[in-house]
Amino acid sequence: MKYKLTFLFFSVFFSTINKTSAQQNFHSYSAETILGDTISLSNFYGKKVMVVNTASLCGYTPQFAQLEQLYLQYQSNNFEIIGFPSNNFGNQDPNSDSLINEFCTNTYNVTFQMMSRVDIVVGDTLPVYKWLQRSDLNGVQDVSVSWNFNKFLIDEQGNWVAHYFSQTLPNDPAIVNWILSPPQDLTSVRNKDKFNHITLTNTPHSISIIGNFDDSNNTNVFIYDLSGKQLFSYLNQTNNSLKSLSINELNEGLYFAQIVSGNFTTTKKFIVR
Repeated sequence: MKYKLTFLFFSVFFSTINKTSAQQNFHSYSAETILGDTISLSNFYGKKVMVVNTASLCGYTPQFAQLEQLYLQYQSNNFEIIGFPSNNFGNQDPNSDSLINEFCTNTYNVTFQMMSRVDIVVGDTLPVYKWLQRSDLNGVQDVSVSWNFNKFLIDEQGNWVAHYFSQTLPNDPAIVNWILSPPQDLTSVRNKDKFNHITLTNTPHSISIIGNFDDSNNTNVFIYDLSGKQLFSYLNQTNNSLKSLSINELNEGLYFAQIVSGNFTTTKKFIVR
């Protein structure tokens, strides 16, 4: 086993950030809710988001119940679901917004955000759905939504993360693990420049963390795997001890290092090769 630690932001994630920073990301768009209000999707900054194209008369329509259960269970984890009704697939949502809203509320007790009915695969495609399906816009992957209840995952900063087809249930373990994984390089809103210069350095057998830490607060470092499971922690670290945190027990792969000092938190990714 090799223990060379290469500081490497996940290639898909950060190629996404680099590309979309010069273009647009999910938070750059707006859309109309099912009640007729226009909202900016930047309202969801800082939250993981699942975007689903829904239908009221589809064989997958019972997924509404699973979506609502997922939302109720994990909304406290800064997780949101946004449903976009569409009649593009099998003409399975032909009714007005008011009737769709009545159906969702009365049949499935939906409380997550439902939007106005949209076109997804025709010439007048909703702009955010163009972004979701085109790699030249989202910076990651081309996707063709081919049926109802396709699911897209968007991270806290509005970057495209993953796509799942209709058959994948909302509570699939991969989706739940993603919801529970540490946030992606979001610094505390209480002091955004606190960790501006936090970096991980390449040190054999160890992680070195360099940054401007407040000497009045010891620093805690938590290591997570991709599923969001905490593997181990380094508690009450000083500036000096942060220069050598052992990773000998880690197998090759991608991990998160969550760094907490006082009221401030940031999360970095690293890979063990």
